[in-house]
Amino acid sequence: MDYIVLDTCIVLHILRNNDYSERSKEAIRNFSDAPAFVLSVITAGELEAMKVFQTWSDKRKNALHSFLEGVTFIDIAHSDQDLLDAYARIDAYSKQKATDKNGNLMTGTHKTMHKNDLWIAATAFALDVPLLTADKGFDHLNGTLLNVLKVI
Repeated sequence: MDYIVLDTCIVLHILRNNDYSERSKEAIRNFSDAPAFVLSVITAGELEAMKVFQTWSDKRKNALHSFLEGVTFIDIAHSDQDLLDAYARIDAYSKQKATDKNGNLMTGTHKTMHKNDLWIAATAFALDVPLLTADKGFDHLNGTLLNVLKVI
């Protein structure tokens, strides 16, 4: 089975049922015929917050609930050392402080990432699966630490 981590923006695009929705679905189909969706618990939290401050309709809340029924969630736990290590590695890389397996400083774009995005990226990194996003905030990780699939 092919797994793919969905960024929060992808879930929102799919729910909106607009042009980006179709592009997101196409990117998913191009990745795999029947992928298993994985979300960071951070994405779940962001979606819950949006339901409140954007005062979602019952119809939209139900659509989200239906979409999330078949999704696997990855929680943040102090015992999940792989996830914690992934977070630290991505944060260090984004600040140009990461080293490769030989101890050499890795070159890359200095990019301050939002903490929620760091957790979402760490989820994909720890699972060694692609991250689907429409967000530019992950671009500097593509091809180095992550396989970032981009909806444009």
